[in-house]
Amino acid sequence: MVFHIGDEYLFSHYFDRQDIFTALQEYYNDENYRFEVPENDFESVQQRLEDAYYELTVVNELEHYCVVIDKYDEHAEILRESVATWERRGQRFFLMKNQLAVKEAIERGADRLTETEFVLGL
Repeated sequence: MVFHIGDEYLFSHYFDRQDIFTALQEYYNDENYRFEVPENDFESVQQRLEDAYYELTVVNELEHYCVVIDKYDEHAEILRESVATWERRGQRFFLMKNQLAVKEAIERGADRLTETEFVLGL
């Protein structure tokens, strides 16, 4: 999954081929463990990945990939599978990298954003 947020495309993926990672390294944010591709570069990155048999699915409706937990709840395992995280009103929000990660976060005590009173508000 690739998430279109503002003027960037964000995704988290481990590439087992070093040549692909090297080609995309300029977009990798090592503090957040994710790729951040500006809109102007996305088409060429997408083509490069498709040429290497990686298919990107762009997500514009982020709410279905977001979960929420209390700010002080244990969250290390949820964080590991997220693309982005932020805090607001005593809650910690996570944008998860795929639906399996959403399911696992719920099993660890998170709530789907869509099933809470909260809105996305990235």
